[in-house]
Amino acid sequence: MKLRTRLSLAFIMVVLLAVATLAVAVGWATRTFFHGYLDEVAGKRQQVWADFFTAYYRDRGDWTGVQELFNTPWHGGRGQGMVRGQGMGRGQGLGWGRTGLERVILADSSSLVVADTYGLRLGERLSEQELAQGTAIIVDGQRVGTLWLTTTTPPGVLSQEDLFTRSVTVAIILAGIAVLILAGLAGFFLARRIAGPLSKLTKAVHRLAAGGWEQRLVLTGDEEIVQLVTAFNDMAARLEKYEAMRRNLVADVAHELRTPLTVLRGQLESLQAGALEAKPEVIMSLHDEILRLSRLVHDLQELSLAEAKKLPLHQETFNLVEAVQKVLNFFQVEAEGKNIALTLNTEGQEIQVKGDRDRLTQVLINLLGNALRYTPPQGQVGVTIKEKSGEVSVSVADTGPGIAAADLPYVFERFYRPDKSRSRAQGGAGLGLAIAKGFVEAHEGRIWVESQPGQGTRFTFTIPVTRHNSSS
Repeated sequence: MKLRTRLSLAFIMVVLLAVATLAVAVGWATRTFFHGYLDEVAGKRQQVWADFFTAYYRDRGDWTGVQELFNTPWHGGRGQGMVRGQGMGRGQGLGWGRTGLERVILADSSSLVVADTYGLRLGERLSEQELAQGTAIIVDGQRVGTLWLTTTTPPGVLSQEDLFTRSVTVAIILAGIAVLILAGLAGFFLARRIAGPLSKLTKAVHRLAAGGWEQRLVLTGDEEIVQLVTAFNDMAARLEKYEAMRRNLVADVAHELRTPLTVLRGQLESLQAGALEAKPEVIMSLHDEILRLSRLVHDLQELSLAEAKKLPLHQETFNLVEAVQKVLNFFQVEAEGKNIALTLNTEGQEIQVKGDRDRLTQVLINLLGNALRYTPPQGQVGVTIKEKSGEVSVSVADTGPGIAAADLPYVFERFYRPDKSRSRAQGGAGLGLAIAKGFVEAHEGRIWVESQPGQGTRFTFTIPVTRHNSSS
């Protein structure tokens, strides 16, 4: 069963239960209060009759002739229920009973019926139960009679009470049906509002699973639906990006492996054919290509671990300034050979950090190696170390050609080279900056680049600082 159908049925069932409960409660309350009202009216009317007969007895001294007051010619056992108006000090005539079927029975002090509007029980004695339900006629402190008032309904004729109760019940049923119809319509549109976007989202997910990475949704509606659609679009965009990265990675790895493998194959085939002698320099060339392949595989493995947040770190507390100085000393000969000034600027001689010394050293080697590779002779490469707000920043700035603004967002991606021809000629697989980014983020740090064409480039990374600095 579809979600739209289930939501509509659930909404209707809830409303049906609520309407049924309300109908039962309203019907019960209506009958209870209405019957209470009728009983109160009957009690007051019975008291009016009691007052009338009390006055009659005081006037006559007995019940002689009381039956004649009713003027009730009998036809088939049905009386008209009419009496003459009697002056009782308030001018109210007794008139007709309810629906003309009110029956008055009067018994004397011995429980003998002396008056009956229907004339059926004259001369009979009222039972004790009827006497208990009747109203005593008291004159001068003595009970001289008992009044018993009832209302009867002919067969096939509804009383006013039944008519009222039926009309209320019909009104409740009609109102309930109307509410159910409205609830069904409201439930249908509500379910459609919820299930419609979900149906479109489901179709988009199926297309995405089939390789349609370009899938995007533009839906409006409730806040939750909009959030869900936004999350789906973000997921689709990331999947599309990762798929593009995967394809590029496969292509780049194949490209990077092709060159050394081609060299190895050519030299080995030449050796097999006897066209090339196995001289030491030939063996050394083959060894260099194998080392290059090993470095590429190792770098890819390290990068994959870093991106998966599974890179093992050998944490230790060490002096970052000292570690940076050692890396500068390592590059000093290369810098002098290219006539490049290599400098270090730091606020102190000791800044303690906690991390993996070897991996942070590799970050510095990658950044300084890039800086020296692209800085022309007579240029400068400077390293600056600053401590601020619980973290230490290390910047590597050069006076090279800079990086175009269009290339800046991609410099930390694998195998990316802003100037492919130049960088390939100068060596490198295009993994150094990606590895540096992975290592820095593994230390809960940040890394970014600032550059303008013709004005050099500055790479900066930060890592948390350890509060164990020593001034001695």
